[in-house]
Amino acid sequence: MENHISGGIFFGAVVMGQRVEITLPREITPALSGLPRRGRMFSGRGDELAMIVGELERFAVVTIVGMPGVGKTALAVEAAWRAWKDEGRFPGGVLFVELHSYDARNRVSTRQALTQLLRALAVPHEHIPDDEQELTRLYRSVLAAYAEQERRLLIVVDDTSGEDQAGPLLPADEYHAALVTSRHKLVLGESRTVLRPLDTDAAVELVRRVLGPDDERVDGDRVSAERIADLCGHLPLALRISAALLADLPAKPLAELAAQLAESHRRLDALSRDERTVRAAFDLSYRRLRPEQARLFRLLALNPGPDVSTEAAGRLANTVVDRLLESLARAHLIEAPRWGRWGFHDLVRLYAEERAAADAGEELAEAERRLNAYYLETAAAAALNLNDLVATSDDGPLTRFLGNHGTGIKWLDDEYANLLAATARAQADGHDGLSVVLPVALGGYLRLRRVLPQWTALLEGAVSAGESLGEVELTGIALDLLGLALQEEGRPEEAAVAARRAVQCFREVREEFRENVALSHLGTALARQGRYEEAVKILRKAVDRMEGGGLMTSRAHALKDLGEVLLRLGRFEEAAKFSAQAARGFWIPLGDEVSEAEALLCEGSALLALGDPAMALVSLHRASGHFRKHQSLAGLASTLNGYGCAAWNLGHRDRAVEILREAADCAEEVGDDGLRAEVVDNLVSAYTLLGRPEEAARLAPAHAARELPPQPGPPPPCTTTDGVKWWRRFGRSSRRR
Repeated sequence: MENHISGGIFFGAVVMGQRVEITLPREITPALSGLPRRGRMFSGRGDELAMIVGELERFAVVTIVGMPGVGKTALAVEAAWRAWKDEGRFPGGVLFVELHSYDARNRVSTRQALTQLLRALAVPHEHIPDDEQELTRLYRSVLAAYAEQERRLLIVVDDTSGEDQAGPLLPADEYHAALVTSRHKLVLGESRTVLRPLDTDAAVELVRRVLGPDDERVDGDRVSAERIADLCGHLPLALRISAALLADLPAKPLAELAAQLAESHRRLDALSRDERTVRAAFDLSYRRLRPEQARLFRLLALNPGPDVSTEAAGRLANTVVDRLLESLARAHLIEAPRWGRWGFHDLVRLYAEERAAADAGEELAEAERRLNAYYLETAAAAALNLNDLVATSDDGPLTRFLGNHGTGIKWLDDEYANLLAATARAQADGHDGLSVVLPVALGGYLRLRRVLPQWTALLEGAVSAGESLGEVELTGIALDLLGLALQEEGRPEEAAVAARRAVQCFREVREEFRENVALSHLGTALARQGRYEEAVKILRKAVDRMEGGGLMTSRAHALKDLGEVLLRLGRFEEAAKFSAQAARGFWIPLGDEVSEAEALLCEGSALLALGDPAMALVSLHRASGHFRKHQSLAGLASTLNGYGCAAWNLGHRDRAVEILREAADCAEEVGDDGLRAEVVDNLVSAYTLLGRPEEAARLAPAHAARELPPQPGPPPPCTTTDGVKWWRRFGRSSRRR
């Protein structure tokens, strides 16, 4: 029987076979419960804090989970203070118990935790039983007494490792509330918050608060403060340690600490102060892993890129890893940015690399070989339909994506960062074979996605690796790709040198088709130097010799390049013919919509110059759709300029003005002042001929000052003779940005 008396709650119960009567405090204060003091250095988390405090009113159990050092305890303590003291939601007070579940030396058992909670509730020591079941019954009876007197309690259970450990400490009814934190994902209650690292502003503010109001270093060097936040992975534990190190040395510049943290192989060493270290926090989670989990955790550090697929992880471990990956994610040692892909927080990755290095041996070397083989084989298969320079095969892994090359392109998109990093690592490690073969296998994809310039240095390394191996054919392919990359970088002279060297390599090994491909790239490099007549001769020769041989990819590019050069030379009929062939080549087997759009733009421009605006409109309309879809604004601006001229020629004057205005906006957005000036020229002419001099004057007063033609049927602003002027920028301005 329980009843309220002045100054406390009178509680009677049978404990260990005896009737006891206890006066419980009306409110559990921090002095009784051990609730930590409110931290003045708490920063950020405004949204999470408001949500948690609100949900403590709605739900009996609220959980906060996240990786080691992310600030779960700090958030739970702040939420407890706000809910209890600021908002008065818990008149009975707050109970706090820290379980230290991941620390074998300090771990608190369920019996110890119940004993601690009963003592906080002022139950005398002599009335606290030793038996866990009796402890549980007494604890819940005391909670029921508080509920009967409408003295709602908040129980904070910090650092539990799972539902079984936390369960006995939670209230049995839904009157009281519990706030539970863990490094593991929990299935407790209806409210779960997964805590992420701080955003940049909150991370910098945390450093500022630790340093104190009189320290002006953060305000004086915001750039270095943000750099420190980035190098700490925005992890509160790392940020607090960094700030404490700075506080120890008031004269130390933030830039100096940032430089120390930038050395990745020493970063975890730098993130330590006395006994408080980031490494120690990760150690606690790592030591709880089963052997097979720990092995996979170490192996995942061998992946060179930002995340790894389940399939690649399986190749690393040479076994089925689905469940193991999920278990590591539940422990917040890895993250799943999206299903089927797994990654590390930056600092956890450094820790995993340390553990892998400490376990260095043949197993790790063999795992890395398996991973490299997986990336190479699958990349070659995925890029097979895109690259004339990869040997085809009727069986084995190269047949994987033959039924649907779109699936192969998606795989390459997903793995691009890993493939880039794998190539860089191979070259850094002196792995000549992988250094040259992987870029060669990816060549068609790199061109499709317009990322060849990112590979210039790696392709130079691939050339050197091929020469070291004495592989003339591979060296030639690497040179050919290097020439394309140099073209995209605006270095046509060097590109021509690389293409000529590639031609010589292919002649040496009697690879005629590849020689023709390299010749076509040489022609394009010459065209970009303004050597148009030479370019036409070489490109015509390459196109004719490639007809009927190999895949369509390289011939389609050669046809497109030939069409562009012919357009520049004013040979419009030939330009239209070859560009149309190129567009079909990109569309039918490849689905390379950006290259198709470039060919259609060339075809439409040639048709417009030939006085066929209706057919030009068809090509330019399709080109604009592709450029718009792929957000290629420079190409879209050039296309819309021609599209507007074609619409004008067909009598759609108002629509032409709308299109030209959009073209001007696109050109301005990509920063192409020359192209924008050409579009504005057309707009000014259009406004003038439409009798709208005010709008013309706003764009270009000099144009508006001209005398308007008196005849009712004025010529279009883009005529056959000068209508190609704006096109001459296409070779530069239509490239994807």
